[in-house]
Amino acid sequence: MNRQIIAISGGGFSTEENAYIDQYLLKIPRKQDRLKITFIATASNDAQGYIGKFYEAFKEEEPSHLTIQDFALDHVQEMVNASDIIYVGGGNTQYMLTVWRETGFDNVLKQAYEQGVILAGISAGALCWFERCYSESHDDGFEEFQGLGILQGTFCPHYNDKKRQVAFDQWTSKQDNMFTYALNDNESLHFINEQVVAKIRSYTND
Repeated sequence: MNRQIIAISGGGFSTEENAYIDQYLLKIPRKQDRLKITFIATASNDAQGYIGKFYEAFKEEEPSHLTIQDFALDHVQEMVNASDIIYVGGGNTQYMLTVWRETGFDNVLKQAYEQGVILAGISAGALCWFERCYSESHDDGFEEFQGLGILQGTFCPHYNDKKRQVAFDQWTSKQDNMFTYALNDNESLHFINEQVVAKIRSYTND
């Protein structure tokens, strides 16, 4: 059974209708039935508008979501394992990882991944899978912190943002022998068994 992750830099359902990367994601399980896709909006502190966009985008499937309060449910592992896809939204990466670790949801996701549940995420939801993160800090700068470590190295979403690009390049120049991925918006990476197999670039009509 393959283990798969889709790391999305920017785009997806939150900014586009019928986003190509979301259609790509839905084709991976190759099932005839509707897909069970679960949204995790921890990084936006369970923003209701964001969750609503998710339900609208995936209304043809079997969408659901888990809030921070749901992480304490006794059967949360079974709920996550029953999903075909876990889709993690964007927002504050460090806050999200802190919540996951405090509640044990980080281990829930890791176990589901080992069982073949596809992990996908945009921005913070893409960065979190890597060993090391370098992202916004509370003082409007950037700082390093630990990711979940499922994928080697580090990842920079929104690399087309000049401030982020400069900060990330300065940080990575001081790191030794680290896998580094940097993507502009509307670019994504597909990992199978922790190895990158495809870079997907989509285009909008903007």
